[in-house]
Amino acid sequence: MGLENMRRWPMYIVFAVCILLTLSLLNSWNLETELRNRISEVSRQLQECSKQQTTCMEESLTLLEQRDSYSNKVSDLNKHKTRLEEDLSEYRTKLTKSEIQINNTKDDVNMCKTELQSLKNLHVSESAMLETLRSEKKKYTSQLTARKQKIEELEKEIERLRAVLTTKSAPNPPVPSKVTPAAVPPKQSPALNVVQNPINEPVLENDAKEDIEDPNVLNDGQDFDAQLQ
Repeated sequence: MGLENMRRWPMYIVFAVCILLTLSLLNSWNLETELRNRISEVSRQLQECSKQQTTCMEESLTLLEQRDSYSNKVSDLNKHKTRLEEDLSEYRTKLTKSEIQINNTKDDVNMCKTELQSLKNLHVSESAMLETLRSEKKKYTSQLTARKQKIEELEKEIERLRAVLTTKSAPNPPVPSKVTPAAVPPKQSPALNVVQNPINEPVLENDAKEDIEDPNVLNDGQDFDAQLQ
């Protein structure tokens, strides 16, 4: 029916219809090709998006892990900071104690220097005192030696006087007495007068007598030497 109707149409209409059909076919083929290209491109984009999404997920997981690790590091750093602050405060306390000890040590050193200086001064004064005592010892020793010599001389003089007195007090030979009308007392010999009269006894100096009578005089020099030693 259609072909018969088409046969009845004029030729130009048939050609036009054929041309239109051909153009529509060509257009449809082009559209199909374009659609296929677009679909392939969209599918490729979808694949890329899925890949990017996977990558983003992986990166997000990695970032989360890094965040957790950084959080742990930050907490560790905070703990370390707290520990360092405690150590710093402890070191400051120790430093303060050390400074106090250093100041005390300086004070002790100054005190020791002062005591050492005082001891040096005392030693100097003791040396001067020893020199003075030595000079006094020499003076007293010379005086003691002079007194000893004087005592020895006095003892020799006493011995000589005793010998003289002993010689003069020797008994004389008996002399026959003549009876006289008046009894005249006999004259005594000068030696007896010397014995009976202590006035004729040699007078010693007071200092020499005291030195002879006092036995501690000779020991004073020895005690003085012992004190100096």
